[in-house]
Amino acid sequence: MFRRQKSPGFSRGLREILIGALVFQSAAATGWSWGNQGHEIINRAAIQSLPEPLRDWFEARAEYLVIHASDPDALAHNDAEERPHHYTDADAYDRFPFARLREQFAVEHRPPSAVEMRNGTALWEIGDYFHKLQDDFHARHWKRANHDAVFLAHYAGDITQPLHTVANFDGQLTGQNGVHSRFESELVNALASRWRLQGAPAADIPHLDERIFNEYVRSYAQASVVLAADRRAVAGVSYSDPRYFSRFSTLAGPVAEKRLEDAATFVGSLWYTAWVKSGNPNLSQWKVPRQNAGFGPYSSARPFSGARHSVRRFAKDVSKGFPD
Repeated sequence: MFRRQKSPGFSRGLREILIGALVFQSAAATGWSWGNQGHEIINRAAIQSLPEPLRDWFEARAEYLVIHASDPDALAHNDAEERPHHYTDADAYDRFPFARLREQFAVEHRPPSAVEMRNGTALWEIGDYFHKLQDDFHARHWKRANHDAVFLAHYAGDITQPLHTVANFDGQLTGQNGVHSRFESELVNALASRWRLQGAPAADIPHLDERIFNEYVRSYAQASVVLAADRRAVAGVSYSDPRYFSRFSTLAGPVAEKRLEDAATFVGSLWYTAWVKSGNPNLSQWKVPRQNAGFGPYSSARPFSGARHSVRRFAKDVSKGFPD
């Protein structure tokens, strides 16, 4: 979740090359939306939500989809223009249940205005990458589909994180600074091994923008629950007191688990619908060998020792366009 920090701009080509380098940095860095582990959880569970034959096709690419789940955050690390793609703070200019936003986005299908662009465009990014993935399937651009499936999943996952939907995204307006990381990273990292996500199966989405908007509203409704949980957990103690995290886990843990569960169904449904709307192309001829190691076309099986080689490969491929 890179939001309102200042950073020098970069050309589009350099931004894409930086993904290949930055993805190898420590996942413990602050500011990752849903945390690195959260996005990996979503992508793994989303694959399992898919019907055949799409599940088999995505399972063959699972290593890439999981390892690269936070590539958009790596891009945002050094690109101020990328950061608003990761959130939408409609409460900065509209009132719940956001009739103005719904009219613009889900009814009239208009692009974001200057107001929306200042307050985050995650909803529009989901739609853009959905159509890119649909086009990839239609044109049989399979390696490009890997990339676009990752970016679609990431932005969709971002809006299922309640604190990506409010102006008070880090508790900075209510004296709860740091709640963003405490919820999406510290809590998820601590509890993830206990969770067995049981989301609904992926299904065709008949009205895309309406579904994206409704998912956003459901997530927004949970932001106040997370902030209230943080206030209750810290009452009478400090954030460094072990009693705080024990209380916070009890109060906010179920919210995180349910939001991740819903995120997996949402992402799976987006992937599935993109395939359906592309004409259900036959996938049997384009399966790739399942990998026990390796991290996709721009990585080596040993990410740190292979990083330099990976970045060179990524830069070469970007100069030619995505390989297929």
